[in-house]
Amino acid sequence: MTTNRISHLRRRCALLVGLTLVLVLGGCSLMFPSRHRASPDVAPLSDEQSRAQVVDPAKEIVKATGLHVAYATFAWEWCNDQGEPPYHGRVDMTFDIPEGTDRNAFFRQISATMAKQPGWGTGAAPGMRPHGENLHKDNITITMGPAPNNGGSIQLLGECRNMNDHRNDSGWHDITDEIAGG
Repeated sequence: MTTNRISHLRRRCALLVGLTLVLVLGGCSLMFPSRHRASPDVAPLSDEQSRAQVVDPAKEIVKATGLHVAYATFAWEWCNDQGEPPYHGRVDMTFDIPEGTDRNAFFRQISATMAKQPGWGTGAAPGMRPHGENLHKDNITITMGPAPNNGGSIQLLGECRNMNDHRNDSGWHDITDEIAGG
């Protein structure tokens, strides 16, 4: 009986050591970066370039589709959990949808119209998987969705290539007139 108990304890101990090694060594593999990069390194963008990267496509959408923009904002958004560079530009705009129009059909109509414009495509930018109706222009992802009062919203997210520190910037900036004016 004692031999059986010792054998059982040895097996348990060996199993525990084995599991510990798997967890420790498996966890360490996450500490070493992959030798393969998803995309090559690219040059940083200036504040002006990062802003234009999202504001200009927003203007193109309004001009090509004739949207009636109710409100539009621009802000810097960090691309990590620490609030440190890199940052990307972000535009959020809301627009009116004609009464009696199905919102989803309206979003599909915007997508179809923009897909006919040079440099535009349906779906998200490569490597992105946002929800909602999506478009992209170059590496900019545009997501459409519902807004209050039967309206719609569009969010444009630029590339995470702005290395300037925007932690102390004042937040959202109203750009409605700039976007609506084309």
